[in-house]
Amino acid sequence: MDENRMYEVEKRIAYLEKFIEELNEVIINHERIIEALKAEIIELKNKDEQSPLLENRPHNEKPPHY
Repeated sequence: MDENRMYEVEKRIAYLEKFIEELNEVIINHERIIEALKAEIIELKNKDEQSPLLENRPHNEKPPHY
């Protein structure tokens, strides 16, 4: 009975180790995606700040549909 119990514990540990490795890969992938999205947001903010449309409009002016 002890051998069977030990086998089950080893099997569970092996499963958990594999599961942790898979979760780690998911986290690494998400980190790459987040970094790419941050870079894209920065690029879009820079483009927006350089827009010629913003230069002539006062900051407190209401849009025409109000």
